[in-house]
Amino acid sequence: MKIGEYLIQQIYATGTRHVFGIQGDYVLNFYAQLCKSPLKVINTCDEQGAGFAADAYARVTGFGVACVTYGVGGLKLANSTAQAFAELSPVLIISGAPGMCERKHDPLLHHKIKSFETQVNVFREMTCAQAVLGDPKNAADEINRVIGAIKETKRPGYIEIPRDMVDVDIDLPKTVLKEKDEIDNITLEEALGEVIGMIKRSKNPIVMIGVEVHRYGLQTMALDFIERTGLPFVTGILGKSAMSENHPQFIGVYVGGMSPDDVRDAVEKADCLIAIGPYLTDLATGIFTHHIDPGCGVVMMPDKIIVKHHSYEAIGMKSLLEALIKAMPEKKIKGQPKKHELIPFIPKKGEKITVKRLFECINTILDDNTTVIAEPGDALFGALDIRVHGMAEFLSPAYYASLGFSIPAAIGVQLASPDRRPLVLIGDGSFQMTGTELSVCVRYGLSPIVVVMNNGGYGTFRSMIDGEFNDIQSWNYADMIRLIGGGKGYVVFREDELVEALEHGKNNYNSPTVIDVRLEKYDTSDRLKKLAETLKQKVKQ
Repeated sequence: MKIGEYLIQQIYATGTRHVFGIQGDYVLNFYAQLCKSPLKVINTCDEQGAGFAADAYARVTGFGVACVTYGVGGLKLANSTAQAFAELSPVLIISGAPGMCERKHDPLLHHKIKSFETQVNVFREMTCAQAVLGDPKNAADEINRVIGAIKETKRPGYIEIPRDMVDVDIDLPKTVLKEKDEIDNITLEEALGEVIGMIKRSKNPIVMIGVEVHRYGLQTMALDFIERTGLPFVTGILGKSAMSENHPQFIGVYVGGMSPDDVRDAVEKADCLIAIGPYLTDLATGIFTHHIDPGCGVVMMPDKIIVKHHSYEAIGMKSLLEALIKAMPEKKIKGQPKKHELIPFIPKKGEKITVKRLFECINTILDDNTTVIAEPGDALFGALDIRVHGMAEFLSPAYYASLGFSIPAAIGVQLASPDRRPLVLIGDGSFQMTGTELSVCVRYGLSPIVVVMNNGGYGTFRSMIDGEFNDIQSWNYADMIRLIGGGKGYVVFREDELVEALEHGKNNYNSPTVIDVRLEKYDTSDRLKKLAETLKQKVKQ
């Protein structure tokens, strides 16, 4: 088997069926192998778009792949890879490279930067493992090592394949079976007893579900724990929809001072807070406006458990959840579960659409097959109040917060799960960064519904410090479909027009739908208003 063929075989073994990227001369040999393989190559408009698509694909399936050329292609993936690292998204980055035989005497080859090691050194800072496949004797082991690290840590990895190594015969890999880590049963029993005791003594307990519950595939286990205990639960901003938000025990999304009063009180006045896989970033805590007493807390992480002010290093959240479920065989309902009643959206004919009413309308059209993809900014903050039906059907880079994510992400989501319908919420500034990736949707028959929140610029930053730098050139976003050669476009000013456009979009299953929603320049969600007040102080420091 050739080195390139072995790499393809190992990618296929992860369950991955698509590879996103753009070819270049240093990676053409490998692309030729990809096109003969069971993997389907999805050509995007730009390498960063490929990185975002692979990131979203990984969030849905558990593994994603982006493949590009050296230098000009690889470094365009730096931003999307940094985001995947920050937000625990298992993406494999493959970069072609100059051949090993071409590197003698250190020539000035095109796309080279400082040295032939520069690119791999850059990716060392944003990946969990790296390999340059320059030696057929260890190439198979290196491929296995990087892919194994990605699967274990849920972070991106990097493989560089010199173009003269793609068709080189590979040595058989050294098969080493990794022994399963033994659980310290004494420590586990001690932690279990302490946590159960806290739950039994508490009068106002609550569970917080974090993003790592989804990344490590523990939703079913966490749900079993919640239902056996009858405890109410919230999610964090990055973990939104890790559990179905239609569940009667769901309270809401906790974001520190940006939270609704009832959600904030439920979390901050709890006398026992069980946080499973949390990610307490600045945005997740409303810029650290949370007030949680560590003395009332249990924090479950993949590799340790913190109870009050001390930690159990020898166990992780999966082991403790399994033990808790066994120890709590019967449901013990505490208090009345919250009932979620959906308020019908009745459009006011001729009434100008507002941000608040936009999200109220969207909340009523979601169904079990809709995946909401929210761009950082008011598209994200306003969307925190919509109720997502299923598990892992809300995606947003809510920590790293890179603009331009959501439209390429829609490509990754729909290819990963064709029965899902992506609903993209995006600002006009973000749309201008990666909106051309909609042409990829036309090419491959994808049908996202893209709602452009058009307020003439960067509304999030206007809320902090205003200036001409927040304004952008006005586009006719609905006309994008004419540029890309397919789809449907609508311009919306009023509530009744929004309802009609969304209905048309839901019935368009073969191509993208772009809905240009014209909003007032300074109209924002209540959550963004709260965040802006806090960020103003930070900006002026």
